[in-house]
Amino acid sequence: MLFQRTVFSNARITRMMSFYAVACGRAIGVYNSWKECEEQVKGFKGAKYKKFPTRSAAEDFIRGGNATEDEICNFQSSNKRFLKGCVGDVTTSPSQTDKEFWPISDENEGDITENDLLYALAKVEATSKFPNRLKRKSDNESGSAKIRKIEPIGIKQVGPYEFQINEDGYILAYTDGSCFNNGGKNACAGFGVYFGDNHPLNVGEPVTGRVTNNVGEIQAAIYAVKTAQKMGINKLCISTDSQFLINAVTLWIKGWKAKNWHLKSGDRVKNEVDFKELDSLLQDESLDVKWNYVKAHNGIKGNEMADKLAKTGAEIYKRVFLGKM
Repeated sequence: MLFQRTVFSNARITRMMSFYAVACGRAIGVYNSWKECEEQVKGFKGAKYKKFPTRSAAEDFIRGGNATEDEICNFQSSNKRFLKGCVGDVTTSPSQTDKEFWPISDENEGDITENDLLYALAKVEATSKFPNRLKRKSDNESGSAKIRKIEPIGIKQVGPYEFQINEDGYILAYTDGSCFNNGGKNACAGFGVYFGDNHPLNVGEPVTGRVTNNVGEIQAAIYAVKTAQKMGINKLCISTDSQFLINAVTLWIKGWKAKNWHLKSGDRVKNEVDFKELDSLLQDESLDVKWNYVKAHNGIKGNEMADKLAKTGAEIYKRVFLGKM
């Protein structure tokens, strides 16, 4: 009876999953939440995207395989309804290629190899409320990678500070970016990093440079890595709700660097300055950084606290740079 209930529950969860395909936007790809999708299409002229129940259908839409004109939604019409994203289990069939698992983007230049994808998968821990398995295929052998829930299981003293650690001994840092009026006039952005309740190294600060939500996400990661380096930490797990950040660091950045920080279109990477700094920090061989994707606003305390800190940073930006209370 317990087994039957579990199967029923998992089947219901699978039906609830949603994938957002962005066929035309700031970063073409498949996203697991409406928030991530919206960041790529809101205010983007001619944006095309659609919600799908499966990743394969979403990627077919991007490639134009099964998409019709009626299926293409622009921002004006879709903005009138609320699209609720659900990040759940992700399963690919053995017949699907590794490239189909990852969002497709102009920014990855299509130069991703199988080894690149397997390396990226090893670097990304996915947080889900439910058990999950990702079926993968490598070197003519089928295998699977469990998606584990990253939770603090203890405390580690580093210098004068205590940090939460997971079962693998990685110190946990939750990062987030926030931007009021993102992409619009008088935008105000900030970033937040949370290590624990009332932790002296928690931070909520305004961004520098470009004022966007993505910049906040990147600069939050920069702060977390810099903090780990200053403290002599050698294992850091960064939890973020930004698929853009994880894809950029684990997949796209290799292609950007190979093309001298240019996209396939010939344009320069918009957040080149911040990504260069983050990439330089990640070259430190004494620090092992793993990336953990979490669903935003889903009751994960660390993510919720990082979000509050990021909003505090955006408020500071508003007061300091726009003179508004």
